[in-house]
This record gives sequence, structure tokens and C-alpha cells, in this order.
Amino acid sequence: MTQDQTLEPRPGVSPNALILLAAWLASGAFLVYAPSELAARLATFVFVILGWILAVMAHEFGHAFIAHKAGDHTIRAKGYLTLDPLKYVDVGVSIVIPILAVVLGGIGFPGGAVYLREDLMRNRWWRALASLAGPLGTLLVLIVLVAAIWAVALSPLATTGARMLCDALAFLAFLQATAFVLNLLPVPGLDGYGVIRPFLPASIRQGLRKFEGLAMVGLFLLIFLVPGASAIIFAPALMLTDIAGLPRELIQAGWDAFRFWRS
Repeated sequence: MTQDQTLEPRPGVSPNALILLAAWLASGAFLVYAPSELAARLATFVFVILGWILAVMAHEFGHAFIAHKAGDHTIRAKGYLTLDPLKYVDVGVSIVIPILAVVLGGIGFPGGAVYLREDLMRNRWWRALASLAGPLGTLLVLIVLVAAIWAVALSPLATTGARMLCDALAFLAFLQATAFVLNLLPVPGLDGYGVIRPFLPASIRQGLRKFEGLAMVGLFLLIFLVPGASAIIFAPALMLTDIAGLPRELIQAGWDAFRFWRS
């Protein structure tokens, strides 16, 4: 171990992450005991949005953790290993497009941005794994949410509020499924492309680099403006939640409650 490595501070969990987690849990508790249906629907909206941000943190932490193991030690200095949501924020990528996608169509668009130094990673296999680690983190969140749903549903204290919490968790889990599918598309700028990019000829990588920033916007417009295009995401996402044993009626109920502005 070098002197620099010895003096390098060990990352801890960011206070911002802990505050966000506490707010998410508090919104879930309020949802269970909400005094009215409107209050419960508002709480569902807040619960899902905060949960989505936490899921994005897990996704981006996956990228950062593997990239660090692969040799990109700039990750630590950038704060990516602290789970701080502010370290993963890009205004367009992290806020505008993801929230519009969730509100308009119930699709979990990628919502974070970590900048990795692929030139510092050991080899192209590690670069591919660093890209794949994000979707695997999303898949892990999906599994945890499904387990939480069944734990709440099977509880002897399963009140009406608890059932609404299950609905909210189900919709949040479905968002993870759509995000998992979407991220694995081999489109420049998405993780699926990041997995295969290290194995492409340098000329192709350089040619596609200029399109990476526009790919997500183009995909967003395609999904929401071209009839039937959303099936590219929804069909495999529903297949994934079916395999996980998540009832579709729970997802629909959560989606309906999330849209509190609709009667």
C-alpha cells in the first residue's frame, strides 16, 4: 500500500443519503396512516419519487463501486462511494427527463450520472462490468422491493393503508423493471451500449461518441411520441415483474394512486 492510499479517507454514507432515506420511510409511514384518500395519494407520489431517487443512488453506486475496483480511484475523490444523491445529479439527465418519464408514462428513465475514467480501468472486461453494475444494482432494488411487498401483504396488520403502501411499492418496483430493461438497450449513452463499447473498434467508438448526449432525448421522444414504441420497454418489464411474482393489479393500483391529480 502506498502512502497516498494509506492517507486516503475512507468513504462513509453521506448525511444527504440518510436524510433522504429517513424522508422516504416517513412518507411510507404517513401513507399507511393517511387521514384521507387524497392525502394517501399525495403520499404515494412523494413516496415513489423519493424511492426512485434512492434507487438511482443504488444504480450509480454500482457503477462507481465496480469502477473503483477496476482501477479508477478518482471515484473516491468525486464522492461517488458515499451514496450522496447530489454527487449523481445532472439537471437534465437526473431531474427533468426522469420525472417527466415517470409522470407521463410510468417509465423509469435513467436518472443519474457518474463520470468514470475508463482509461484507468484494468481492461475492457472491467469497463464492461462497470457499465453492467448499474443495471444489476437496479435489479437488486427490484428484488428487495418485491420482498418488502410480500412482507407487508402477509403481515397480520395489513390495513387499508398497508395495502396502499403495497400498491406504491409495486409501482416503484415496476419502475425498476422498466429502468432495468431500458438501461440494457444497446443505445449510445445507456449502459447496454457501455457493456459492448469496450469491444468495438476505436473508429466506431469515436464516431458514436458525439451521439451519446442526444440518445436519451431521442429515445424519450420515440417512446412517448411514436404509437406502440413504449411496448419495447413495457412488455419485457412486465415479464420481469411477472417472474418476480408481482401481481399486475398492484402495479396498476400504485400507478393510479401515484397520479393524484387525476380523479
